[in-house]
Amino acid sequence: MNSFILGIFSFLIFILSVNGTMALRNTLAIIFLVSLVTLVIKGRANLNSIFNNKEFRWISGSLVIFVIYILFHSIYLSHEMLWSLSEFKSHIFYPMIYFFMGISLAAYVFQSEHATKETLITILFFSLFIHILYIDLVAIDKLFHEGVMMRRYGGLMDSPVQPNYITNILLAMIIAEFVYRLRAKKTVLKVSNVVLYLLLIACIFSTFVEALRLGDIALVFLGIGSSVAFLYKNNQYSVGIKRSIATGLVVVLTIPLAYNLSTDPRWAKLIETIPLAIDTSSSQHWLNKELKAPETKSGYVVNGSNYKRIAWAMKAVEYIWEEPMGVGFGRNAFGHAMEKRHGALAERGGTAHSSILDLTVGAGVVATFLWLLFVYRVIKPAIKKFEKNYDYFALLTLFITMGYVGRSFVDANMRDHMFLEFMIILGISLFYMFLERDKSFDIK
Repeated sequence: MNSFILGIFSFLIFILSVNGTMALRNTLAIIFLVSLVTLVIKGRANLNSIFNNKEFRWISGSLVIFVIYILFHSIYLSHEMLWSLSEFKSHIFYPMIYFFMGISLAAYVFQSEHATKETLITILFFSLFIHILYIDLVAIDKLFHEGVMMRRYGGLMDSPVQPNYITNILLAMIIAEFVYRLRAKKTVLKVSNVVLYLLLIACIFSTFVEALRLGDIALVFLGIGSSVAFLYKNNQYSVGIKRSIATGLVVVLTIPLAYNLSTDPRWAKLIETIPLAIDTSSSQHWLNKELKAPETKSGYVVNGSNYKRIAWAMKAVEYIWEEPMGVGFGRNAFGHAMEKRHGALAERGGTAHSSILDLTVGAGVVATFLWLLFVYRVIKPAIKKFEKNYDYFALLTLFITMGYVGRSFVDANMRDHMFLEFMIILGISLFYMFLERDKSFDIK
C-alpha cells in the first residue's frame, strides 16, 4: 500500500503542471483522494491527533470559513452566478481538498512502519525537480550546440511562469534544508551535501532560463529570510562564520535577479514608464491593446508588462473602492469589472496580474480579509515553533507561505496547478510541524 499511495502522489505532483493532462490529472486526484479517505476510515491515517491541536483547528477553521464565504458570495452576490460557481469549484474548493489530502497523506506516512516523513519530502522534491531538470538539459543542449542561452522557456508547460513557481518551491525546500543542516545537524531530504549543492545550482540555472523578474525578486526575500533564520539565537558558530554564511545565502539567491537585471531590457524603461502607467485617464491602452499606447517625452512607446501591470493595479484599486463587495469571484474578475464599466471595449478574460487584487475585485474586501486571516493563522504558529524548537517544517511552512502569498500581491498565482501544489505541500508541512516526534533539538 505504501508504494501505491506514494506512487500515485508522485505521479500526481508531476503531472499537475503538464499541459494537456486535465483528464489524467483529475483521474489521479480521484484515485488518490478515494485511497486516502479509505485509509482514514480504516484508521491507517488517523486525523484525531492533528485536529486535537488547537492551532491547527484555527487554521483549518479559517480556511473553511473562507471557502464558505466565497460560495455564499458566488450564489448571492456575484453578477454572474454560474460563472462564479464554476470558478469556485476549480480554484477554491479543489485547493481546499488538496490541502486536506496533504494532511491525510502526512498522517498516513506518520503512522506507517515502512515510510517516513523524510521519504515523503524527498519524493515530493524529485517529483517536482524532474520539470526543472528537463528545462536545464534542453537549455544546456541549445547553449552547447548553438551558443545561445534560452530565455523564457517553459519546458513541459505553456509559459515560463508556471515552472518558475516550481523552481521557487524547490529553492525554498533546498534553503530550508541547508539552514536545518547547519543548525540542527540533521537532514530531511535524503541526499548528501554534495548533491544538495548540485540541486541548488540546477535550480539557480533554471531561473536564468525562465527569466521571470518577479520570481527572482521573491528569491531575494527568501535569501534575507533564510539568513535571519540562520542567525536567530545561533551560538554554534563564530561571528565571522555566521556573517559569511548569512551573506552567502543572500548573495546566492540574489544571483538570478542580478542576471535578470543585466539581460532584461525592460528594467531600463521601468522608471520612465511608471508615471504614464499611473495616469490611466490619459490613455486607455491598459483597457484594450488595440488602442494607442502612450509615449514618454523621449519618444519611447510605453506598453507591455511594465505599463500594464501598474495600470491594472491602479484600476483594480479604483474598482475595489467603487464596489467593496466585489463583482463576483473568478480568476478574471478584473476583466468582468472592466467590461461592466467599458462594455465590449474591455477584455473580459483580463486579470489584474495580482491574485490579491483579483480576489478583492471579485469577492470583495471581506474575502481578502478572510484569506489573509488564514495566512496569519499559518504563519503565527510556524514562527512560534521556530522560536521554541528549531524545526525544518516550521522553516518550510514559513518559506513557502511567505513566498507564495508575497508573490500573490504582484502575480496571478491563486489558480490552477500553482494553487493546488501550494495547498497540498502546505498541508503536509503543517502536519509535521505540529506533530513532529523528534523534539530533541531546542534552540539554546
